[in-house]
Amino acid sequence: MPMSANLPPEPDSAARLLRRALALGTLCAGLAATALVWNGLREGHDREVRAEFDYRVRELQARIARRMATYQQVLRGAQAYALATPPLPGAAAFRTYVGTLQLRQDYPGIQGIGIALVERGAGPRRSSVVMIEPLDVMNRRALGYDMFAEPVRRAAMERARDTGDAALSGQVRLVQEGSGTGQPGFLMYLPLYTQAAQGMAMDAANNVTNNVSNNADNNAQQRGRAFQGWVYGAFRMHDFMTGLNGEREADLHVAVYDATPEPPNCMYGCAYPDGTARLDELRTIAVAGRPWILRVRSNPVFEERMASQQAAWAGVAGIIVSILSALLVWLLAQGRDRARQLARRITEDLQRSYGKLRHERSRLISILDNANDAFVAMDAAGAITYWNAQAERIFGWNVAEALGRPLRHLFPGEQPELDRLLAFDDSAFENGRGQRLELVAATREGLPVPVELSCSRVDSDGAPALHGFIRDLSASKAAATREAQRQQDLQQARQALSRAQKLEAVGKLTGGVAHDFNNVLQVIYGNVQAVAMAPRAPDTPRRLAGALAAVERGANLSRQLLAFARRQPLAPVVINLARLLRNIDDLLHRALGEGIELATRVEAGLWNTLADLNQLENVVLNLAINARDAMAGQGQLTIELSNAVLDEHYAAVVPDAVPGDYVLLAVSDTGSGMPPEVQERVFEPFFTTKPEGEGTGLGLSMAYGFVRQTGGHIRLYSEVGVGTTMRLYFPRSGAPEAAPPDVPPPATGGTETILLVDDDADVRETVTAMLRGLRYTVLEAADADEAIRVLRTGAPVDLLFTDVVMPGTLPVSELARVARHLRPGLAVLFTSGYTQDAAQHGGQLEPGTHLLSKPYRRDELATKVRAVLDERSDPPPQDSPLAPQRVLVVEDNDDLRDLTCEMIMALGWQATGVGSAEAALESLEAGGIGAVFTDVELPGMSGLALAQRLADNPELPVVIVSGRALGDDVPPGVRFLFKPYRIDAVEEILAQLRLQRQETGEQGMD
Repeated sequence: MPMSANLPPEPDSAARLLRRALALGTLCAGLAATALVWNGLREGHDREVRAEFDYRVRELQARIARRMATYQQVLRGAQAYALATPPLPGAAAFRTYVGTLQLRQDYPGIQGIGIALVERGAGPRRSSVVMIEPLDVMNRRALGYDMFAEPVRRAAMERARDTGDAALSGQVRLVQEGSGTGQPGFLMYLPLYTQAAQGMAMDAANNVTNNVSNNADNNAQQRGRAFQGWVYGAFRMHDFMTGLNGEREADLHVAVYDATPEPPNCMYGCAYPDGTARLDELRTIAVAGRPWILRVRSNPVFEERMASQQAAWAGVAGIIVSILSALLVWLLAQGRDRARQLARRITEDLQRSYGKLRHERSRLISILDNANDAFVAMDAAGAITYWNAQAERIFGWNVAEALGRPLRHLFPGEQPELDRLLAFDDSAFENGRGQRLELVAATREGLPVPVELSCSRVDSDGAPALHGFIRDLSASKAAATREAQRQQDLQQARQALSRAQKLEAVGKLTGGVAHDFNNVLQVIYGNVQAVAMAPRAPDTPRRLAGALAAVERGANLSRQLLAFARRQPLAPVVINLARLLRNIDDLLHRALGEGIELATRVEAGLWNTLADLNQLENVVLNLAINARDAMAGQGQLTIELSNAVLDEHYAAVVPDAVPGDYVLLAVSDTGSGMPPEVQERVFEPFFTTKPEGEGTGLGLSMAYGFVRQTGGHIRLYSEVGVGTTMRLYFPRSGAPEAAPPDVPPPATGGTETILLVDDDADVRETVTAMLRGLRYTVLEAADADEAIRVLRTGAPVDLLFTDVVMPGTLPVSELARVARHLRPGLAVLFTSGYTQDAAQHGGQLEPGTHLLSKPYRRDELATKVRAVLDERSDPPPQDSPLAPQRVLVVEDNDDLRDLTCEMIMALGWQATGVGSAEAALESLEAGGIGAVFTDVELPGMSGLALAQRLADNPELPVVIVSGRALGDDVPPGVRFLFKPYRIDAVEEILAQLRLQRQETGEQGMD
């Protein structure tokens, strides 16, 4: 038998085809199932990525909307504060209010909050910024800026004005950015009306009227009449978005457009790397009536972070399984042994696949356990099913203790938003993700912990479950507290720096005064010393003339300093500024030169004002010369005169301004202009931008002091490269214009007797020689007391010529009153180089007061003395002497009461003492009391209460005696005597009471 007969028969072709078909069918079925699983996993992963992206976009959109709504409420608070302090808050009060908001710390992106007012009057409409806080270096650039000059700002301002609601501008370049690159910005405006008009604006904005068409027109007209201006906020877009973005915003590219997503309208995130983003989303955000377009695109970082290999692993595993299954079918068909071997291999491959799955699960658990945030899972019953290591570190519960515990127990107290999440309320979720909540949790020991909860709802075996990350905010809260403390320390350092800068300014002022006066003294000293060494030298007249010129320079310097300090004596007259300009027209043309074109504009019907004519001419000339220097001798100078009415709203926001009628003098040039740092110091004495030796730096400071002393104020408008305008406001006078003064004839002296009072012996000697050279008889006194003694001797005195500032117990004003009482018809002439509150009232000479400012020349002395003597009137008849008054002393200390009564009686008065305020009232009812001296600390009613009851009687003088300062507690009209006091202090008080009686013509009571 052939050996081939022992072999199994060869399978036929049909059987071979069947085995191949089975193997191929198994392979195709496995590959199809693998493709379905792979596609399902990939689509599921894409949905998760899209859901995560959509959630991030919605969250960013909501954060921007909430942040802008919060900032709108901040501006509404400023609007309410402005309306609650009519007419508007002062600059200091507004600075304090904005300072409490801590904009840089709590509201990043807000560059400042300001107030802009509508300037009413002739000419184009303007809306200048009159106040902005915080008043730092950048925000100062916005002061005085006309917002109506830019269409984008103007459109938003008019929309806020017409609707009464907040209005957002389009993209603008903030004035604060200066000339640098800066950031894109925008502004939000809220209108300011009067209280009634504000209510109408709110009704119009909410559409609560019945007849919308008619009432809208009426309300618009009323709001227009009561409209004041705007409260507005200036925003820097990059700062706003930087403060808004979270720690994970780097994996997304965020861009914000104004109105349309066009490149010119891009405000933030305009640069995007090359390539197309996988995810790209556009959202519209409505902010205060204006749409923003938010465009968010995914970065490679986001796509890499969200990448998953699950589908790839499933595909690879499916292909392998499919191939192995096909081989298994093939091998089963080939033989059982080979099938068993193949089964073992398949089992090993499956074990390896399951090992990889276990490894992936371990890696996920490791990631969760090493996360910086606590990860917690909760089932449908609210019990904890997963608890990572960070959760154990935050709360103190280990895994065994935490599993199965209700998650709500970690958050004690009422927290309704958390309860909605834990109850799986659909309103608390959006696409399966819950809102981020800032909550207060509790540790195992019961200690409070501030945390942030971010969670999502998932399905677990058909039941809802919750997965959440919990972040410990303790470190960030502590950092915020440290930052607040740092800001407080920084503010204190700034205040210390401000004080140092003030001391530096005083030092510069002192140095400037010393420098200029030393130069003057050096000229005088050098010339006088040369004359003393060679009195008969040929150049002696020239040297004396140089010394006199230096004296005149020193006098001018002193007058300019007094003008800045508002201490110069003024002799105001009613004048019309148009006539003043005509009088100095030739002088201005000569001072400006041929290269300057001078133009003057005078409003018809110009009002009169009350001012010192000579000082005003000097101010106009100084401003013209400064403008000439700023234009380098080539340009146009415009001087305008017009009437101006300033209301309470303007005065409330402009420092130094008082509501009323004013005459406006505006001097404008086309020069180089001033940068902000120069504008801040332009009115400082001795500050100048001119080269050394070409200016004293006192011209503008003198102008500022003169205008303030006259009762007006001065405003400066300047722009670099455009020019400068100085606007001087002088109060209106209703009196007719004074006639031009007559030129007095040369004085020749006289034969009258003059009592010269000056505490400086050298001055007395010099002035006595000058007066005697004019043929006057001169009596000398070193102080007020000595002058009174001279007058009481009966010596004939025609003129009292006294210095204003002198030591002694009797003020110079009282010396003049006593002297006129002793010598009725006596002429009085004051002299001083500093006359604050001595011979002036409100910065101007009191009516009937004559003053000769130091230093003065011989001809000035002769003219002034002769004029005062010629102005004397005939002496009035002598009045009968006043009888001594009875003074009531109210003091509970017996020894002190008796001592005070003895002092008063020693000074020629009658005195009666009581120990309480109640006894004093009984004595006053009995009559016969001409004055009351009362202590503060009394049994029963206090001395202050007694003084307040007696202050209503102007005929009964009251003197409060106390050993401590009382400040504003002293009633008006009540005098104050400080303990301990001497008899000369009591004598001064009684002398004042006697002079008051003489002026009112009262008779005393015995």
